[in-house]
Amino acid sequence: MQDRKIDAKNDFWAIEKLIPKTQKPRNFPTHVRSVPDVSAVDIISDVTERPNGESRLNLTGLVKVATPVAPTESQKPELEYSPVSPLISKVKIYKWKNSYNYYEDFKKDAIRYKNMSAPPCPHVPYFSYVPQYVQLNSAQLSWYLYFRDSVKRGYFPECDYSYILLLIYETINLGDISDVKEGQDLLCEIHKHYRKSYPKLDRLLGDWICDYSILHQLPPPTNAHPALADASTLKEFYAYFKGVGATDSYAKLLIRYCSAYDYKKSKFAVGEAIQVYDKHITGALSHSINISSDGTKLITGATLENNFITRDAYSGALCASDIKRRIEIEFCSFSSSHELRFIIADIVKYSENKIRAHLGVKSRLSVFGLSKEITGALDAYFSRELPVIRHTRTEKERHLEEYDKLYEPPKTEFSLKNAEFIEESSWNTTAMLEDAFEEKESGYPEYEAPQVIENCSDISVENTDEVSQLKEILKEKYEFIEAAIHENFTLQKEIAKKLSMMSDAIADSINDAAANVFGDIILEDCGFGYTIIEDYREIFEK
Repeated sequence: MQDRKIDAKNDFWAIEKLIPKTQKPRNFPTHVRSVPDVSAVDIISDVTERPNGESRLNLTGLVKVATPVAPTESQKPELEYSPVSPLISKVKIYKWKNSYNYYEDFKKDAIRYKNMSAPPCPHVPYFSYVPQYVQLNSAQLSWYLYFRDSVKRGYFPECDYSYILLLIYETINLGDISDVKEGQDLLCEIHKHYRKSYPKLDRLLGDWICDYSILHQLPPPTNAHPALADASTLKEFYAYFKGVGATDSYAKLLIRYCSAYDYKKSKFAVGEAIQVYDKHITGALSHSINISSDGTKLITGATLENNFITRDAYSGALCASDIKRRIEIEFCSFSSSHELRFIIADIVKYSENKIRAHLGVKSRLSVFGLSKEITGALDAYFSRELPVIRHTRTEKERHLEEYDKLYEPPKTEFSLKNAEFIEESSWNTTAMLEDAFEEKESGYPEYEAPQVIENCSDISVENTDEVSQLKEILKEKYEFIEAAIHENFTLQKEIAKKLSMMSDAIADSINDAAANVFGDIILEDCGFGYTIIEDYREIFEK
């Protein structure tokens, strides 16, 4: 007994007993795992001499060139087609590389509940990150069936976000056994009516509706909200028009994403005028696309480069394995087509100039790169939809202008004699001021009376007739003013041809001369040619 106590005391100081025992390494059989071969490899290289004396290492045989391998059945596209779209040229659809079965029960339940309905019933709260039928109790299932029937009939009751997601998942997974056009419209209506309550729908449905449409070879929906294109990673999908007759939605997308000029930042696009801008700039672009397009492709004269994108269909959505796909899309990007951006910008600027003329604004934007075909289409649209209204000044505006004329400098011809007199008078005034500020012995400046020029009879200011003066300056161009008075646009073109000048250049030179004589321009562009401003019509008709 005493010996056992002594052994226990000794065991307290046995450090080796406190160290945990390690497992002995197992002897794995050699066929279970393979060891990589790290043995050295001999490489033979030749050094060849270049003509300029430099040496070059010849690595022939060192690098093996991979020979192309024919794609397997799984790598070949399941479907390949060219959609009817101005910006998407080709679509390839591949089966999903790996199958899975954890959402197969969901699709079976969706098929089972597809034709079920429920009478009106009270709303029952429901929340789930990934909503599924098996999570619903009987009251929640009844509400969901009633909610689904209501949405399909066009009534959109308030409900939880999880119910909306469940209906979206159901529509996606039943695409292969349902009317896909009705499914596309349903997804768009869900987004349109619930996006304010649940902003996440913009980002989710922007891509999911795009995937749904591409997989089922549908054109972009006509009832899509603009926020879908804003949130989509493939905005070009929503740019679509069907042959002749471009839709306004397509023109709005081009203005929004493919224009180097934003008319909404114009200082004249304010108040009630912004409605005129929105309506007629969109309408003019739509009309020009109809005129300058062939079939379904936008013809603008711009070189459009193709881009490629690969995406997984329904990314982030509950999706069965047989619905999941990989999509490759060849398209023309809004951002990379710089020529197209500037052409759309010029169309917008040209249209704004027409609107400014309608509103009575004299300033114009510079437009450079439009073809005669497009400018002709724009002129035809605005002559029909928004003719120029001649702005007549009110009595108050006329009175203010007469008042301002009192403070204008006298309009006289240049005279060298008058200039010499003004210079001499200036020097006399300078001398008088210098003498006045010189201090005398008395400490006060000595006053000297100013010199009076006795003989000024040789100084004359000729007040010639302004119209006669303008005739003398313009000479043969004055005939263009008479054509503008009578609004004879054909005669204006003949005068321009005779003078070998553009009508715009003649009008600019006349306005420059009139600004020197009258202090204002006298011609304005009415869309078809130039006409005299009403305030000066009486002066020139006398």
